[in-house]
Amino acid sequence: MPYIQRDSTGSVIALFRDAPAADAERLFSDHPDVLAFLATDSATATSTDPRDVLATLDSAMIRVVEDLVDVLIQKHVIMLTDLPEKAQRKVLDRKETRLSLFGDLGDLSASNDDIL
Repeated sequence: MPYIQRDSTGSVIALFRDAPAADAERLFSDHPDVLAFLATDSATATSTDPRDVLATLDSAMIRVVEDLVDVLIQKHVIMLTDLPEKAQRKVLDRKETRLSLFGDLGDLSASNDDIL
């Protein structure tokens, strides 16, 4: 669960692994405000180019699909090995990259304490 910083309008403007202040606010990694912050890109946030808008939406959708695959595996509905070999590699590569970049902040299933 990341710590966040908000601007005067209430929008998330920063994420922190460690509390930047004693009274720092925390949100679940899948909270809409956190996802909106992660999806915001200065190049596409104000763009009206359909390709930019679609790229932003695709980024968010990719994460939804990844999380869905994780849930299905955790619930033993599917096994990672049920996926084609190339898909397995992509899933594992993205997981490893996200873990190296964000630690547990990038893994919605990192702690059962964070699951409602």
